[in-house]
Amino acid sequence: MLKKLRYGVVAAATLALAFFGPASQAGVELDTHAIQAHASTAIDIDASELPVAAQQEGPSILAWPTPNRRTYTITSSCAPYASAIRRGAAAWSGLTEGGGTPVECRNSYITDCGGGGRIVGCNWGRGQRIALFMGGVNDDALLAAHEFGHDWFGHSTYRCAGWGSAAEVMAPTICNLKQ
Repeated sequence: MLKKLRYGVVAAATLALAFFGPASQAGVELDTHAIQAHASTAIDIDASELPVAAQQEGPSILAWPTPNRRTYTITSSCAPYASAIRRGAAAWSGLTEGGGTPVECRNSYITDCGGGGRIVGCNWGRGQRIALFMGGVNDDALLAAHEFGHDWFGHSTYRCAGWGSAAEVMAPTICNLKQ
């Protein structure tokens, strides 16, 4: 029992150091799936991953720590989704609305992010510009939280994004497809 607990603590500490430690703050990209040619990160969906999960109301844990403060602006294309975008932004401490990164919404998959497949979100240049395809997933706030997270962090080793932790938000795949 003690052995299992010790391994769990070591694994959690290792993940915390990898995710929030000096490497991520120094700009070392932890994301092996990001499209580097365009200095952007993308989140792709794979319909074979998992069945559709129930939509959540928003993050259960708010304001995970970030290395520095950032701001964002919701563009007019995102007006119908402003509430979900604000819920996603609330997942990160130091992220506030008013100036900064423009967030635009698309009506279809994002094709100018530098990757193939069904890309539903893109964050160019770690916060220069964010695009979201809100019609592509069941949890719009999670998609927004994920893309905002790319201002500071790469993809984690989780398989599917969820609200359980900052690392889970940063999983490379949104598995709850909209049907």
